[in-house]
Amino acid sequence: LDLLPHDGNRYELIDGVLFVSAAPLIRHQLAQSELLERLFPYVRSVGMRALSAPTAVRASRWTEVQPDILVVSSVPAGELVRHVPMPVVTLAVEILSPSTADRDRGLKRQAYLANGVGEFWVVDLDARAVDVWCDADAPVARQEHTLIWHPVATQPALTLDLTAYFAAVLDA
Repeated sequence: LDLLPHDGNRYELIDGVLFVSAAPLIRHQLAQSELLERLFPYVRSVGMRALSAPTAVRASRWTEVQPDILVVSSVPAGELVRHVPMPVVTLAVEILSPSTADRDRGLKRQAYLANGVGEFWVVDLDARAVDVWCDADAPVARQEHTLIWHPVATQPALTLDLTAYFAAVLDA
């Protein structure tokens, strides 16, 4: 992947298969930045870090993806030079785009949950909902009004007002 051109496309490798995606639409970027703004204060308060795409997350030599947003709890010094090791990702978030929706819900979800990512969210702008997976074997939990995230048992949970979030992104 390091040898591919820096041409504005997103290059991801899942189980040895190369996927190329064009730059996301403005609506996608607004959804990403709005969610980051809502996550940052909480993430900092519990001693974590939030990053956004393009940030490479690697499970193996054959699987490297770029979630739209990721939260890491702790990262050993020197390991963030080129990529984040998948097992240190507490939360991975994908914001659906028409061209990547099947991959985000399928292959990428499987890659995240099979390789130690704590929780995976899919933000569906058209449905005004967030689908949440905490385990590869558990069914999806669709959240439409409020999302409660509790990554640190000794800290209070984050409560996201999804109605306000989607209004800020889609109705502005």
